[in-house]
Amino acid sequence: MRPTNILSKLTAAVISAALVFSGNAPVRSAANETELPARFDLRDEDAMTSVKQQYYGSCVIFASIAAIESNMIKQGMADSSIDLAEEHYSWFTFGNGSPDDPDDPLAGDGTDLGTDCYKRAVDFWKMIGTLACWKGVVPASYIPDIEKLGPIDESLRYASVAHLQDALQFDPEDRDDIKKHLMEKGAMHLAYFSIGKPEHYSRYGGYYQTDWDYRAEHNPEDLDGGGHAVCLCGWDDNFPKENFIETPPGDGAWICKNSWGPNTSAGIDGYTYISYYDKSIHDIIQYNVEPTDNYDGIYQLCGGTFAAFTVRNKGWSYANIYTAEKDEELAAVSIITHEPDLPYDISIYALNEGYKEPRDGELLAHMSGTEHYAGYHTYKLEKPCSVSAGQTFSAVVKTGITPSTTIFFDRNADGSGTSYYMIYDENSMSGWTDSTRVENHGNTFVKVFTKESIAEEVKGDCNGDGDFGIADAVTLQNYLLGRTQTMACWKNADLCEDDCLDGYDMVLMRQMLTETELIS
Repeated sequence: MRPTNILSKLTAAVISAALVFSGNAPVRSAANETELPARFDLRDEDAMTSVKQQYYGSCVIFASIAAIESNMIKQGMADSSIDLAEEHYSWFTFGNGSPDDPDDPLAGDGTDLGTDCYKRAVDFWKMIGTLACWKGVVPASYIPDIEKLGPIDESLRYASVAHLQDALQFDPEDRDDIKKHLMEKGAMHLAYFSIGKPEHYSRYGGYYQTDWDYRAEHNPEDLDGGGHAVCLCGWDDNFPKENFIETPPGDGAWICKNSWGPNTSAGIDGYTYISYYDKSIHDIIQYNVEPTDNYDGIYQLCGGTFAAFTVRNKGWSYANIYTAEKDEELAAVSIITHEPDLPYDISIYALNEGYKEPRDGELLAHMSGTEHYAGYHTYKLEKPCSVSAGQTFSAVVKTGITPSTTIFFDRNADGSGTSYYMIYDENSMSGWTDSTRVENHGNTFVKVFTKESIAEEVKGDCNGDGDFGIADAVTLQNYLLGRTQTMACWKNADLCEDDCLDGYDMVLMRQMLTETELIS
């Protein structure tokens, strides 16, 4: 069963009514010709929501949700009054992380801590894991008594009003790239080391420290402070270096919305100015979402919490295997790249009956490239490919070889035989391993998105080109002879209308071709 929710569909329709959605692929880099002002603040565009008070160690959740709110505002999907529920993420990731429905493909993947979930800190990879499951983007108004930090009704698990498309991780040293994306797509998640003394934040809201360098070897837990996350919403190149308790090498600061309430002493009106020169800045992430009608369905096996596995100077091939629930079109595939500038290769196969490995079948679609940003990515197929109900198909990913290459598993080794991986280098490759039978492994992270079939219903049009002719007879013949495993337009090919394709349909097609020839 795949996530559906009537409430979320209706709400999404209202929220996205003003959005002119082109359907183009997500922008992966801002235009180089964009002129960067000395100062920019998304508040000036009314593209930020109100300052909130986080619960326990939930700063990453609050920073990420605030960034998503800003992204929705920038796209016209919402206005600055939108208030998404951070609690929804906590509950359906760690509180009742495993779905109650045993038929849900994510059943068994989550962590079930009950209300202790609200005390659980997370990193942005776990944020991505949950958001990519089509959950976590839910208005606070959906949840009664949300301030009580209690259980949330199971019916709201997939009540999202937007779906994650990309979560891009930026190089903290590349200020221009960060600035361009801020202007174009909205706010970002930013992590840094916060010294455990409020007085280290100046009366101007400035913050700068020299205790910890993110790229250094020492452990920040030995220092007076800890990791913290805020929502990056702008910059000021001329913010004076004198406005910090410790003096940085130069002027300039990132403008960030904090989650310690609007009246905190660590900032001004809940906002903090973090020096460009603070070496603890890391994990700058921008979340890009789309309306929930962007795709009609999702095939997925990897839930919101998972484990990462890394190989050195080698690459991975990995695959998930799915069975089509109905006649539909496969339109996009999503993966995670843990390393920047990672080459990738994605293929979709219609698998043969009794297949031995994930490529044992007909190649339906293929794409490849190099992903500049680490993070989560949704890639649209150049041309959607059709599958028929009951067809088993695979999504196979091959990474490039890098000094350190990582993939993700869900840790639910359920023995289902739905996921495989292999490791390779320049000289050799291992055989395929069923990861669902390996301890601490489970299904790999690769999802497939669908659209309802949009091919025009033309009797006899087997290949879906909108017309009927000799090419359709060849398509049907190849299918009946087993030369191909899929039929683009099953209903058009079922000329006998008996819910099966056989020689009788071939006879009727020949008659239709003869009549067409006589008429012409």
